Amino acid sequence: MTEYSNPDIFQSDTSALSRLLNYVQIETTSNSENTSSPSSPGQLTLATLLVEELKSLGLMDAALDINGYVTATRPGIGPVTMGLIAHMDTSDAYSAKNVQPVVHIAYDGQPICLKNGVMLSPEDDASLKKCIGHTIVTADGTTLLGADDKAGIAIIMGVLEYLQRHPEVPHPTLRICFTPDEEIGRGADRFPLDTFGADFAITVDGTFAGELNFETFEAYSMDIDFTGVSVHPGTAKNVMVNALRHMGAFLCSLPAEKSPECTDHRDGFIHPVSVKGDAAQCHAHLIVRDFTEEGAKRLCALVEQKLNDLKQAEPRLVVRADTEFNYPNMMRFMASHAHLVTNLKQAVQQAGISPSVVAIRGGTDGANLSRKGLVTPNLFTGAVNLHGPKEWVSVTNMGYSFCTILNLFALYLDPPSRAPSGA
Repeated sequence: MTEYSNPDIFQSDTSALSRLLNYVQIETTSNSENTSSPSSPGQLTLATLLVEELKSLGLMDAALDINGYVTATRPGIGPVTMGLIAHMDTSDAYSAKNVQPVVHIAYDGQPICLKNGVMLSPEDDASLKKCIGHTIVTADGTTLLGADDKAGIAIIMGVLEYLQRHPEVPHPTLRICFTPDEEIGRGADRFPLDTFGADFAITVDGTFAGELNFETFEAYSMDIDFTGVSVHPGTAKNVMVNALRHMGAFLCSLPAEKSPECTDHRDGFIHPVSVKGDAAQCHAHLIVRDFTEEGAKRLCALVEQKLNDLKQAEPRLVVRADTEFNYPNMMRFMASHAHLVTNLKQAVQQAGISPSVVAIRGGTDGANLSRKGLVTPNLFTGAVNLHGPKEWVSVTNMGYSFCTILNLFALYLDPPSRAPSGA
């Protein structure tokens, strides 16, 4: 079967770049304060558009369910049904209002100067230095771009468009899902697993070209309430228990070497995300991450020990901690689907680039989907510097992701790779 190694066909034989430029202009920031699904109206706007586009590409069962998930099917051949997944929301870490994408054709290796003094320089960004000659897309410096994960959506749509234009290309049956609210950890919560019907899936939600992710953090969150004794400050001596002061002491007691800013590679961390409240009562939200379940639990126990120390020092302080499991390391589930590791590496090599297996210092929808029975590793999109004004994506590298998916189809139609649970 044909091997795909020319990323230029992504631009020459699909309209995926135009789709990407359109998608990023739809504001889809997820909202953790809203318990609805999706959590923001812009996601429904994008979802409705995607249903229309999928139908125009011949996926006539394309539909939007009551929870904001877009699903569709492209029938194929062979015994394997493969899922392709990307998320519609963008992070709330930076504004995505009025995104103005800028296309830099045949990037010349010089610094890219954007608004608000934002500059992308190959001297500071090794990934950018590797993309001289590529087509690069950035925002204008005032917003994030939203390539996380609208680049993934555009890649999947490009694959579907290419298959429509080239019906002679064999492929397995494909199940498509575009999910809401991945950025706030809810993308798998209401995923239509009962009807999705795939043997396995791939999230197209990674970063630089060649990167494959079969491993994520083990993730917990901790919500801690501190209740003190409130009294007028003029008569507070030996009476007041200032909840804010004690919460501050607790935060300072967390070991700095276990903070995100002091860890990398396979180190875990404890990260205070937000605090609110007053002297009478306050609240802290923390996340705890490690690559092993035991390591994550040890870090949670460390937090609890610091809280116990605080309570012993001031018995009048009331402290309540709620620990919640967020998602597992999806490596737990890869052993039963070792064929995914083998075939994804081979598909990347056939695309003409080197595979790079990277453990994600974070999570994807695939972690919880794998836990629920749909084993789902992660494939690169070509996006870099996510969640901020320096975010950019190489369309050329999107093309390599596109080629990887097409190569993967052929590998699952080759007899030795047919069994979904094969080694």
